[in-house]
Amino acid sequence: MSWLAAGTALSRGTGFVRTSVWAAALGLYTVGSAFTIANTVPTILFTLVAGGAISAVFVPQLVRAMDRGEAEGAAYADRLLTVVIVVLGPLTAGAVLAAPVLAGLYAGQGWTQTELHLAAAFTAWCLPQVFFYGVFGVLSQVLQARGRPGPMTWAPVANNMIAIAVGVAFLVYGSVETGPQPEAADSVSPAEIALLGGGASLGVVVQALILVPALRTVGYRFRPRFDLRGAGLGRSARLAVWTLVFVAANQVAYSVTVVVANTAGKAAAGTSQWAAGLPSYTNAYMIMLVPHAVVAVSLANARIRSMSQASVHGQPAEVGAAVGRSLQDAGRVLVPVAAVTAAVGPSMTRLLFPGNPEPDTLYMGLVLACFAPSIVVYSAQYLVVRGMYALEDTRRPALVQILVTGLQILLAVVVAGVLPPEWVVAGLAASFALAYSAGLALSLTLLRRSAGEPGLRELGLSYGRQLLAAVPAAGAATIICRLVIDQWGSGLISSAVGLLSGSIVFCAGYKALLQIFEDETPVD
Repeated sequence: MSWLAAGTALSRGTGFVRTSVWAAALGLYTVGSAFTIANTVPTILFTLVAGGAISAVFVPQLVRAMDRGEAEGAAYADRLLTVVIVVLGPLTAGAVLAAPVLAGLYAGQGWTQTELHLAAAFTAWCLPQVFFYGVFGVLSQVLQARGRPGPMTWAPVANNMIAIAVGVAFLVYGSVETGPQPEAADSVSPAEIALLGGGASLGVVVQALILVPALRTVGYRFRPRFDLRGAGLGRSARLAVWTLVFVAANQVAYSVTVVVANTAGKAAAGTSQWAAGLPSYTNAYMIMLVPHAVVAVSLANARIRSMSQASVHGQPAEVGAAVGRSLQDAGRVLVPVAAVTAAVGPSMTRLLFPGNPEPDTLYMGLVLACFAPSIVVYSAQYLVVRGMYALEDTRRPALVQILVTGLQILLAVVVAGVLPPEWVVAGLAASFALAYSAGLALSLTLLRRSAGEPGLRELGLSYGRQLLAAVPAAGAATIICRLVIDQWGSGLISSAVGLLSGSIVFCAGYKALLQIFEDETPVD
């Protein structure tokens, strides 16, 4: 578990550096938005076609195949990777040709033809990532089914390092308009487009290929196999149908969010004091995902194999108990992390994005504060859904995600219609947390019916104590940060002082209050 968490932490840490460097190089306005669209579309497309099925369905199926012997497990993996290559190869080529259409779908309103052409050019260079995401996904699941999930958590570090190198090279040699100027899209040359888009895709290629040596250490070498009939892939495909519904619903919600954020950003450009478009949303979202990945994803990766084995051997109660333990372990870390993130978010983003104007980074911190509750509810939902997948139940998670999607879209429409353009992105972040809170409540109920009691009463008491301790501690930390900014401004040094002092106040207050509440909790 610690090895997995360390790999995930380093991956997310280098991802921070990558995001900061690229934000400084491209800005948070037109050019930055165009590149954000381009680097987002491959992930959306891959997830829609195969990503959810690969990550959610095939570990239990690989475990089931390996229970029948090493040869059977290797044959199943060979057939699965063959299918992915055959499907994603032509799809990726077609997507590259359709890059202008795909970029236009996510741009939103208010974009000029020059800006759309820039987004399309970036997108064409980034779309080869779709194929290599698929290869990485299958190879990762093969390693996970064989009890070696570590390499898959460390491989993205190589991707991030390549992206950082590209971003630094662009910072040194590039000359792009990073502000809201109308001529910004014309300032990016074809060579610069190739450097940025090609560099982003190269990182994903390396991320996939770096798993090959690790697979050899567990005795797996890929051999293409086309004897698919009667190989067990039909069962996997039936399970994957509902997973595709799940990810389709998720991506529909995200696509609506992207369009609303892009439209709001263009409407606010030139009139607002800060960048209020898609890059601000995406960067804050990525920061929110760091504790989620380090804690929740690491817990899921460490326990998915044992949960899958329990399910295969007809022990659903063991799966429910494992989910309960994961939620308990995650809550001890994520509840205080979410609270302190809400308190010191603006100081944090000011330090993480020093290459961008001060108002832009402070607004991004506000968006991060709105995302903070999602650190808890999104991670908890992730863990519960992984338990359902271990039980080979893909239908009910899909239905829950449809509910979450409907709420996200409804709230996005309300936010876009009610709030001024410069506040829409912050509203979208808060809507994300509300939608996933509803999804979590329903998912816990469904898990209880299929896997028994995961200890909901104990979980409620534990999370309740942590919240009672975290909220007042976060309030005190917010006051300290505000006093520092009011006294010394919001420069880098004062932001560092505010972040440090606010974090110290939070930790001291949270620890003291939590001890009081734990001492007062009656023991049954």
